[in-house]
Amino acid sequence: MSKLTRRQILRGAATVGMGAVGAGLLAACQSAPTPAPAAAPKPAEPAAKPNAPASNAELKLQASVVPLGLMAIEFGKRFQQDKGIKVTVEETIYAEIEQKTQTGFISGTLQDVVYGHHRWLFTNFLKGIYLAIDNYLKSSPPENYADIFPSVMASNSLDGKNFSLPDVVHPGGNIAVSYNKNILKEKGLAEPKAGWTFDDWTKLARAAADPKKGIFGMTLEGDNSLHYYSNISRSFGEKAGRDGWLLDEEGKKISFNSAMHKEVGEWYAQLKADKIATRIADLIDKQSVNVFTAGLAATHGGTVNSVATALAKTAGKFDMDAVLLPVGPKGRQGTCYSGNQWMINAKTKYPAESWELLKYLASTEAGVYLVTEGKVQPNGRKSAWADPRVTKVNRMFGIATDLIVAGVEKFPMPNNTRFTEANNAFAAEVDQIWEGGKKWADHAPEVDKKVQAILDLARP
Repeated sequence: MSKLTRRQILRGAATVGMGAVGAGLLAACQSAPTPAPAAAPKPAEPAAKPNAPASNAELKLQASVVPLGLMAIEFGKRFQQDKGIKVTVEETIYAEIEQKTQTGFISGTLQDVVYGHHRWLFTNFLKGIYLAIDNYLKSSPPENYADIFPSVMASNSLDGKNFSLPDVVHPGGNIAVSYNKNILKEKGLAEPKAGWTFDDWTKLARAAADPKKGIFGMTLEGDNSLHYYSNISRSFGEKAGRDGWLLDEEGKKISFNSAMHKEVGEWYAQLKADKIATRIADLIDKQSVNVFTAGLAATHGGTVNSVATALAKTAGKFDMDAVLLPVGPKGRQGTCYSGNQWMINAKTKYPAESWELLKYLASTEAGVYLVTEGKVQPNGRKSAWADPRVTKVNRMFGIATDLIVAGVEKFPMPNNTRFTEANNAFAAEVDQIWEGGKKWADHAPEVDKKVQAILDLARP
């Protein structure tokens, strides 16, 4: 598959419309705007027997800007060529998708097929913005539907209803640990191996760090977010237990002020206090991965795709490799699913055509293209994660596949679906501990208090 430049894509997609362009991929891991008021109170569902595609359909496809939206542009073009249905791609800055989806739905200008993330996915469904697709899954399922990870589909459903097909899938925000082989070799330290523990990581990070020279032993992505922190904390406790979960399974209660999170929180806060792990002031362009790629950190915990990103940025600078996140003291491998999804506008004039496009965007080839051309992670298909073209880019995709097949633990979604509000509150409070302004024992109750107040609110 040849790599398309931005110019070639624009030239080759003469009938596939383009919209505003802006920075978007980085925003995928950060907080989104507060949801705008919604008009529709009830999720919409298609007829029991979906209508046949109309020959005169013209679909509008909402996509994040390139590079995250690169696959949508290409596969919108392919769908148009294969099906004879016109597709106009409208690029939207990622950080604006949540709000523009809601305001577009109210104003009647929302695209037929839209993009999303867990942060606003469920709230928008409750507001009636997305079409339930269970009837389509029964009558016209995606090709080789069993190839889509069951735990991913389950985590994307709400109250037993499905309304999306998966795009980018993350088995955890810190599920892969990259390491600088040069730093470890200079220090005479052994490289981490599969099955290593958090105690191993702590010892390695402390031995590799050199605070006087500005060398850190560890950096972590998204340590102040509910889902990235959960990926770490879920490694602790019994293998079959849930003590390390930040929110309970129902999403109704937070337990940061608990013995288990005291162990995790004080461990991490001390690493920061000792300059083994980074604080906000130590980051480069606000990103912890940039500290690692600059050669200033021995290890970096991030998404699986962060390994591929680091490999590209460090080529010729130093040698690196990666392993999965360590297991906890009792052998537990923490996972925390998060990701992006494709949905159908509940008000579309062309639900059947939109469903066909949705399946196209969630195909194996689309998942491979996300990696080989889009430089992001595969979608929800096992065949995409294990594809040789994908593992050639980053062997960690193949290694992480087994985790997802076994079943990733669900996204920490509040029962009332108010993730954005809860996550903003958690970040504001936990940063006071990570940055050294407050001690865990003194401030953990306040973290719980602020987040719990949001969890206790009614659904939007």
